[in-house]
Parts: sequence; structure tokens; C-alpha cells
Amino acid sequence: MEQISDTIRPVTTPEEAIEQFVGEQFIEWLLNYTATTVNSWPEIAAIRQAQPKIEKIRKFILQRYIAAEAFAGGREGEPGFLGFAIANLSEASDPEAEAALEILEKKQSEELEGQSAKPGLGQNHHKELWVRLLRALGASDEEISRSEAKEWTRNYIAELGDLYSNGEWQEVAGAFAAHERSIPEEYGALLAMIRANTQVSDADLEVLIWHTGVDLKYVVNTGHILEKIVFDVENKKLIWQGVTRELQVRQEFLGGLLKHLET
Repeated sequence: MEQISDTIRPVTTPEEAIEQFVGEQFIEWLLNYTATTVNSWPEIAAIRQAQPKIEKIRKFILQRYIAAEAFAGGREGEPGFLGFAIANLSEASDPEAEAALEILEKKQSEELEGQSAKPGLGQNHHKELWVRLLRALGASDEEISRSEAKEWTRNYIAELGDLYSNGEWQEVAGAFAAHERSIPEEYGALLAMIRANTQVSDADLEVLIWHTGVDLKYVVNTGHILEKIVFDVENKKLIWQGVTRELQVRQEFLGGLLKHLET
């Protein structure tokens, strides 16, 4: 009788995971891989351990705000990465793209309107929360409205804009999944830095706290957008391409942002 140990090989590389894992197994592996990878970045450790003055934190967060707007859309009428992804998947002839498209459309609605009514907040819930944080860090409304993307932020926006617009739709799904699972880890580091170096209240930190609910939002979104396309090896390869590109661009972006804390 063949032993289990003879038929199941331990997975040590992404290539092996793509070949061996299907369905929920692959999604669970991908979630864990993404979170572990982001937490292993020296950029994340540097953010957590940074001891900058509030002026430097403000400059850092201004750039992160611009990048967040590029994801959700809204600045100067841009559709954002989500808008690009929705347009991409809307053109896909594959019926499996429909389920992923629904997740993206729901996410876009959450980013713009919030999951529940918030007193005093405008239509763009996500933007209002970022502005509240920036004001708490000492930014004026004029500084916020006139802020411009630095080189590394422009690169981030350009690279991911191209991926979400022009990638295969399975790559787009993979990139979105990596984004969803990376954000709680990244924003956790931002929270640690701000709390350690400022007196900003949790009420003003809501935009970061709101995005660290891993079990409530990010894991669910990731699983649902991938659940129809994680049984075929070729689809999994495309998903993986989107994941790796998203993570590479994000790490480079965080490396650029750190310059605000060092200068």
C-alpha cells in the first residue's frame, strides 16, 4: 500500500504550490505567502522602527494618500486602479471573470462610500478619512489639495496602472488579491510608527485602523476573487504573475517613501 508521504511532496517554492495546490488550498497558501513576504521586507521593519519628527511623517503620509487615491480613484477625475481593473474584466470573454468583476465593483463602492454611514463624512468616504489623518498630522487643506506625487509615487501609479489596465484578467485578479492581503500588514506598520511618534488619536487614525480588519474584509475579498480560477495550472500561473508584480512595485514604493523619514 502506498504511503501518504510517498504521494504528497512538501511545498517549498511557489512553483510547487502552483502545481500541487488547488482551490482553497492554493488561496490559503497565497494569503500566507503574501503576508509573510510583506512582513519580511526590511522596508516594513524600518517603518515600524522609525522615530521621525511629525513633519517627516506628514510628508510620508501625503505620498501614501496620493497612492491610495490612485487605487480608489477620484483625484482629478481618474478612475483609479479599481476602475482600470473593472474595465479590463468587463471586456473579458471568459465567464469566470464575472465573479471577479462583482468583487471589484463592490470594493470600489466600499472605497468611495464606506461600509456604513459615517456622520460628517462626504460621498468619498475613503478620501475623507485620509484627509482627517493628514489634518491631525498638521497638514493644511491647501497642502493636501496641492500635494504632488514624488518620483517613486509616480512610478508606483504608472506601473500598477499599466498592470490593472493591460494585464490578463487573471493577472489583475492576482494583483488585487496581493493588494488586499498586503494592506493590513503595511498599514499595521504605519500605525505603529504614528502611534510611537505622535499624539494622533485613534479617531484620526481610522483610515489605517479601518484597513487592518484582515478577517472581515481582505481575506474574504481575496478568496472570492480567486475562487473560480484556482483549479487550472495556467490560471494559477497568471495569478502568480500578477501577485509578484504587485509585490515588487509595492516594495519599491515603500523604499522610496522611506526617504521622507530619513531626510
